[in-house]
Amino acid sequence: MNFTTEEFDKNKHPFCFDDQFALIDLSSVKLSPDGNQVLCVITKTLLTHNCRNDSIVLIDISNKEPMLLTEGSSPCWSPSGSSFAYISDKDGNNGIWIYDFKDNSKRFLAPLYHSDYFINHLEENFFCWSPDGNNIAYVSSPPFSESDNKDSDIKVINRLLYKTKGGRGRSHFADDYFTHIWIVPSVGGNPRQITEGNYNEHSITWSPDNLQIAFISNRSADPDNNQYCDLWKVNVITKEVTRLTDDLGTAFQPKWSPDSNYLAYLATTSVISTNDSQSDDTHLYLIPFNGGLPHCLTTQLDRRIENIHWHPDGDLIYFTAGNYGTTPLYKVSVKSGDIGIVTGGKCHIMEYSISADGKSVAFLKTDISNPPEIFLIRVRQPEIIQITNQNESLVSKCTLQDAEEFWFRSFDGTSVQGWIMQPAIFDAAKTYPLILVIHGGPHNMFGYDFEERMQLLSAYGYAVLFINPRGSSGYGQQFSKGNVLNWGGGDYKDLMIGVDYIIDKCKWIDKERLGVTGQSYGGYMTNWIITQTKRFNAAVVDGGISNLISFSGTSLYHSLMESEFLGNVYDNFPLLWQWSPLRCVKNVITPTLFLHGESDNEVPVSQAEEMYVALKKLGVSTYFVQYTGEGHGWRPELKPKNRYDLYQRLINWFDQHLNTV
Repeated sequence: MNFTTEEFDKNKHPFCFDDQFALIDLSSVKLSPDGNQVLCVITKTLLTHNCRNDSIVLIDISNKEPMLLTEGSSPCWSPSGSSFAYISDKDGNNGIWIYDFKDNSKRFLAPLYHSDYFINHLEENFFCWSPDGNNIAYVSSPPFSESDNKDSDIKVINRLLYKTKGGRGRSHFADDYFTHIWIVPSVGGNPRQITEGNYNEHSITWSPDNLQIAFISNRSADPDNNQYCDLWKVNVITKEVTRLTDDLGTAFQPKWSPDSNYLAYLATTSVISTNDSQSDDTHLYLIPFNGGLPHCLTTQLDRRIENIHWHPDGDLIYFTAGNYGTTPLYKVSVKSGDIGIVTGGKCHIMEYSISADGKSVAFLKTDISNPPEIFLIRVRQPEIIQITNQNESLVSKCTLQDAEEFWFRSFDGTSVQGWIMQPAIFDAAKTYPLILVIHGGPHNMFGYDFEERMQLLSAYGYAVLFINPRGSSGYGQQFSKGNVLNWGGGDYKDLMIGVDYIIDKCKWIDKERLGVTGQSYGGYMTNWIITQTKRFNAAVVDGGISNLISFSGTSLYHSLMESEFLGNVYDNFPLLWQWSPLRCVKNVITPTLFLHGESDNEVPVSQAEEMYVALKKLGVSTYFVQYTGEGHGWRPELKPKNRYDLYQRLINWFDQHLNTV
């Protein structure tokens, strides 16, 4: 494998612990109806206050100058472009606010009450303007009762999905409130609830004639025990609810066509599904507004379809999809089904917004060595215009590493993709320790995305290896299902063969100094690896699973085991135990650090405890670090000081066990 190594820039320093908090995150990119301005949310970390701050910014495309408007999130332009709605918690009013450009005024519109009940990762709980601009529809629980003591010492549980996602200071237990659709006049007034019952509605979209709202809801007899979410619509005047789909599978994120005649939506078709990481790739479906047989528009593209939006002329639907580690923006013709790429390359397009005339698209893009920024393309103009440069200061002073892509053949001939990142300060005459980083999901995808972990490991002298083993999305449905019924089987072999391949190709890697780490399913795989091989000198497990049997009964995602092992887990204990790292824990000699959030209901902290106690009993060098009040993962809601501590412990553990000469 050939690398081009440039002389290290003396004016820059490798990406260090403090630099991660200088990163500025951008989100909620919304192009104005006339295509001349962009609204977005800029998030900065305030380490001294141990918090993150969200600000809504307006950027004029002609001069690219950002103007701070207010604190808040989720901005959404009014159809006329004269105002926008957003979410904020100010002056004791938590909910939807309106910012009016005529006098730069801000006014509170409607309160939001969020149920702790978790539906699935593709649920959209947001608000949207009616096409005529007269009303705003939103999803909310009814106002919480003053007598409802959520801090009671006694919890009475009688439902299956009784846990929340945890973290952010929230309770471990879901409340009994249901999320319904509400409408409020945009000029102000009393909100009106238009759906009711013991169901949750979410992911709403207005019809162009302003008379109906389509939504997703699971109205089966036992919604806690399945993922049979269907597409529905409600008449905003009569409140009559009509079912549009009745399929064994899961529908997500509907979008009404500009001519009112169709609804586009995402869906999977498996009878057994999960509210977590699905092995099934979502596809784009089209159905007449009054019901009928749905038609899949993306059968010719064997990829996981996400983030759909209609082109204003109604002839095209835009979407994103992971593809060999990249995430391009695609378009599909409603009439012919022809699919093409709008923009892409070796990057990850995270979100996008289309102008009202369809001539401009603003999008948030990142790659391995560049944090996300906003870009713009005009129809029939080839150049891509960069709109923001929020991270210019950081990029100008830090050495941010790129990575080299490679492919290898696994044990059964399957082609597997990976990337190798050199240490930030590299001398070809020296050898360096290697860290294998494993993604979560299990059906996530590594690729051309900016990862703080990778940059930090590289900055502190490590080669970083990341691979998309079977089970990853972005390579087609067969590959995505490649680890179903087989956790730790073929995917483990893919990873180990990838390690062998890169060590053979990169002679500067010290094969005697290997580390492994991963989060969530990556944590599971790290646990599995140290029980299967002694070749790694150190491991860091973040939020990892160790016992599939106890996990299936204690996790918020009990449906994950049913989906991945195709049936009732209580009929399948031998197979779950077969693929549980705890079963083989007596084989472990690798020094292992366990990092886990105390309030993690997705992978309960007991999963770390089981593995940690076993290693302690066996005399293996191990530590267990628990973060009070934190939930699952490396998510932004992790308190900055806790995140700082977590990264330091990760690096220090590898330094202790790998960097000794």
